[in-house]
Amino acid sequence: MKHPTARLGTAGLVISLALLTGCTDGSTPPPDDAAPQASSGPQPVITTDDAKQVFARYDREDAALDDVAVTKIQTGVLLKESLAAYEIHRKAGTEDEVAHLTRPRFLIPAEEAGAPYPRSFAVLSKWKGSEKDRSSSLLYFTHAEKGGAWKADAAGWAVTEPAKTSASASPTPSPTPSKKDDTAVRVQPKVLPDIRRTPSGTAQLSDTSQADREVCDSYADYLSFTSPLGSPTDDRFAEGGFTSDLVRFYNDWADSGLGHTFSYRVTGAGLPVFSLSTGSSLVACTLVQEHRTTGAPPTGTVRYDKGSDTDLLLGGGGRQWRSVDQTSSLTALIEVPAQKTRAATVLACDCYDPQLLSATGARSG
Repeated sequence: MKHPTARLGTAGLVISLALLTGCTDGSTPPPDDAAPQASSGPQPVITTDDAKQVFARYDREDAALDDVAVTKIQTGVLLKESLAAYEIHRKAGTEDEVAHLTRPRFLIPAEEAGAPYPRSFAVLSKWKGSEKDRSSSLLYFTHAEKGGAWKADAAGWAVTEPAKTSASASPTPSPTPSKKDDTAVRVQPKVLPDIRRTPSGTAQLSDTSQADREVCDSYADYLSFTSPLGSPTDDRFAEGGFTSDLVRFYNDWADSGLGHTFSYRVTGAGLPVFSLSTGSSLVACTLVQEHRTTGAPPTGTVRYDKGSDTDLLLGGGGRQWRSVDQTSSLTALIEVPAQKTRAATVLACDCYDPQLLSATGARSG
C-alpha cells in the first residue's frame, strides 16, 4: 500500500511532498463519524461493524509486506502498485516501512437498486503516529462478486482538516514547485469538503457519477505533453499545485540534453463518486503515466543515479541509455462542480511522486 514515505524517486531523488498542512488542534472527528443506521429505506452496501472488520484485516495483513499476503487484501490498481514497490525493494535489498492506519471514518453508500455488484465503500483514516497531521489516507474497498472478499483497489490522500489560523490571517500563496529544488515539492491543497450523508447516515453518491468521471479523461489529456510545451492554464481545471504548478514543474525539466514526453491514461475500475456538502462531487481518478526520456540527438544519452528505482528496474549499474520509458501509477482526487461549465479542482494527487511500475530502455552505442 502507499505509505507516508517513499524510498527513492525515479531519478534517484528522495521526493517528499512537503505539504503546507501543519497540524490540527487535535479536534479530529470521531472514528465512526455519522455511521449508517438501520432503517426501512435502502440498506448500506456493508454494515459499519463489517466494514470495521474489513479495515482491521486490511491493516493487519498489509503489515506482512509480501506478495502473497497483499493479494488477499488488495486488487486492481493498488495491487499492481504494491507488487511493483516490493519488487523494487527486493532489487535494492531494502524493506518497506510497516505503517498502520488508525481513526477510521467510513464512507458507506447505500446499495444501488438493480446493481448489487460490484459494491464499494471508502475509509478516511490517519497514519498511526501522525494523527495530528491535517491530511488523511483514503482507501477504496470493492466487493466484486457475491461470496468474494472485500479488497482495497485504490489508495489516495486528502487534506481533511483546515489549518488553525487566526481570523485575520491572510492566505499564504503556494510556492511554485521548481526542478532546481525538486527534493521538496511544496503545495497548498484545498481542504476536502464534507461528504454529504443521507438521513440514515450512508454516504450519498452523486446522481451524475458517469458524467462526473469524465473529468479523469480530461485530467489525463491536460497532463499529456512534451516539455516545455505543456500549457499551465486550462479552462477545465482551477490553477494550483496539482494543475498549473505541476505543468510548470515538468516544463522546467526541459533542457538541451534531454527530452521528456508525458502521456497519461485512465485505468482501473470506476470508483464510487461521492456527493459533497458543497454540491460538488468527489471523483477518484486512477491514472497510468507513460514518461519517455530521450537523449538529445545525435549522441545524447540518459543516465539515472545508481541504485535509484529506475536504475534498478533497468538492471542497475547506472548505465547510459539512448532513451528510457517509465510506466507509473497515480491517484488523483478531483472536486467536480455541479455546473460542468465551471473549473474542477484537483484536491490531491500523487503526481510528483507516482509509483513506478516498470522501466525499459534502448541502449546507447
